[in-house]
Amino acid sequence: LPVVQTPAPTAPATTTAPGEEPPPWHWIPLGTVVSVVTFALLAQGAAALSVRLLARVYPPHSTAAQLAAIRASRGASAVATELAAGMVPLAALLAAVALGGYVVGRYGDRTNDRHGTLSGLCTGLLFWAVTGRLGTMLAVLPFAGLAGWLGARGGLAVKARGAASARG
Repeated sequence: LPVVQTPAPTAPATTTAPGEEPPPWHWIPLGTVVSVVTFALLAQGAAALSVRLLARVYPPHSTAAQLAAIRASRGASAVATELAAGMVPLAALLAAVALGGYVVGRYGDRTNDRHGTLSGLCTGLLFWAVTGRLGTMLAVLPFAGLAGWLGARGGLAVKARGAASARG
């Protein structure tokens, strides 16, 4: 059988020149991915801590009537425990978003705090899409944006300090 001659494969087309940096908006989805992965790692510990907080007030396998009786007898203490248990996953989410913003600010070329904010907002929107709880996530979005902004500001400060010490 004859061997068919095929041309050598060509290199794939790139959108940037060899020495050119990618645009800074590419760091927004990267920061979102960092936030999601970090939250996935923190979520298990946050859930365990929330369960431990609730177990201090409510016995396991309680019926609705038993829960109502405990709430009536303990009053504000039971409500405060429920709020604290609900804030633990929120704190884990905001810490993860701040870390994503930090990565954007620290390692992104030509990025600024706006890119960290947008990364945080994208993470909040993604979690809203996954959970489907519109009211809760709309309340979280401003805090997610703020956490991303703060993380990016921290990353930018560390990057600036490193650049200043490298110069002199």
